[in-house]
Amino acid sequence: MIIPAPGILGIVIGGCCVLAIAIRAMMWLLDGMATRLLGLAGRLRGGRNGKSRRNVHAGSGIARKSAERVRPPAPAQAARRL
Repeated sequence: MIIPAPGILGIVIGGCCVLAIAIRAMMWLLDGMATRLLGLAGRLRGGRNGKSRRNVHAGSGIARKSAERVRPPAPAQAARRL
């Protein structure tokens, strides 16, 4: 069985893929280390004595409409305005 040679273009494409995978793995490791360091620094600098911070909710922000509704003008009044 003959194994075909990939040629120069195949080697370039394969090399780019290997390089991209290696860069992605390095970034993944650096991100994990940075996350751990930031968490550790936050715990050391926090000064909260282990108390968890409470989230405050400001409410839905939707006000109720007033009970009185504005009625459209009667057809006779609308005709007079034109």
